[in-house]
Amino acid sequence: MYKNIKKFGALFLSLLLVIGVSSQLTSKVFAEEKAEIIDGSDDTKVEEGTSFEPIEQSEIQYEVNKNLSEEQIRERFEQINSTYEIQEPFSEKDTEFVRVYAPSTASVDDTETNNGIQTMSLKFGNSNSESFSKTKTAYGVTVKFTGTVYVNIGLVNNSYRGKTKAVITSGGSKVNSIKLGVTNSAYGAIGGGGTRFGLVYNGGTTSTTKTQTTWNMDKTVKYTGVAVVYTHTDAYVQVATKTGTFNKYAF
Repeated sequence: MYKNIKKFGALFLSLLLVIGVSSQLTSKVFAEEKAEIIDGSDDTKVEEGTSFEPIEQSEIQYEVNKNLSEEQIRERFEQINSTYEIQEPFSEKDTEFVRVYAPSTASVDDTETNNGIQTMSLKFGNSNSESFSKTKTAYGVTVKFTGTVYVNIGLVNNSYRGKTKAVITSGGSKVNSIKLGVTNSAYGAIGGGGTRFGLVYNGGTTSTTKTQTTWNMDKTVKYTGVAVVYTHTDAYVQVATKTGTFNKYAF
């Protein structure tokens, strides 16, 4: 009987030890998660059932997404797009950023029927396109960058187009090359049953000249992507000079 009591006592002490260690680990994890939320560094994946609807800037919860300039917004898009693989779930803070700053396909108009399939055009304002005119001077060179970007979101088949032009208005003798480009990223429901949020598509196209000081590009890219909820499209010119390289973005 004494041996049984000793055996029971050892088991009881072992159980207390396991409970104690488990409690410490749980407390540590909870503390770390709480700290992450407070300092805005939370990388928690979006839970199933989370809404993917657009939200206003006044509803932003994460500090990293607040009061961003146009350049900071573009840099955040680039950072997010380079961080995740296609179909990889976003963290809550990155999902929030997209829901705030990316155009939503919820604001679309039915535009045309193609082979019996209704397509939708993403609105930039009141249409599926947005024009721009920008100028930048660097390294003794001035470039005027103009054009229009188009986006069309369908049920499965989607496309974007960059119709752009770059003109070197001064310092042409210093220019080595001009590259025009258009980029597009699409975000939406991923995973089984579309219960997560992430990157559906990320790509672009370019056109380069090394012999001219005026250059045009008109390219359309088609891609397939189901359940696209948001899309971010931009265009840019990259000018390489004898002393350095600089970019100018459309938006």
